[in-house]
Amino acid sequence: MASSSMITFATVFCLVAASAVAVPPATLQDTCKSAGEQAVLCVVLLSSNPAAQKTPVDTRGLAQAAVMAAGANATATAEQLNQLFDSDDIKTKSPDLQRCIEDCTQRYQSAGTFLSQASSKLDAGSFDEANVLIAGAQSVVKLCQRTCQSVPKGELTVCSKNVDLLCGIAASITRLLLQH
Repeated sequence: MASSSMITFATVFCLVAASAVAVPPATLQDTCKSAGEQAVLCVVLLSSNPAAQKTPVDTRGLAQAAVMAAGANATATAEQLNQLFDSDDIKTKSPDLQRCIEDCTQRYQSAGTFLSQASSKLDAGSFDEANVLIAGAQSVVKLCQRTCQSVPKGELTVCSKNVDLLCGIAASITRLLLQH
């Protein structure tokens, strides 16, 4: 009688414990809900990725794709800023704009490096470290935005919030990996 009660208790305990384990999102839409306000952008960005075609979706593959998109955007922005900084036209710009371009070129290059390292950490299964690197990339981009606050709007259209938004999506999906 006592052993039957123990077996029943053990079975119920195992079922409760199993139900407490986080289940990976089944669809791209479920995964992208973690991006909050950027959920629609997340779906648009990742819908053509092979990781989104699996059932359940390949969350790690989606995180990798989001990190790669953010990294490519950061690198492209750094290259555009560098071209601006190297042009003869820069001498005709205000000192604030010159400082902004120089500072942001370096910051976007750093963001690209952080995101490249985050990609490697995702490949290695080091999701905590990847998340820290994504946050680092997002921070340096925000610092660029703060540095350029004195520059009139429209003077520097190269620096957009795209990298920041893409980093937010990558971070939200990477956090899902930490839960599983």
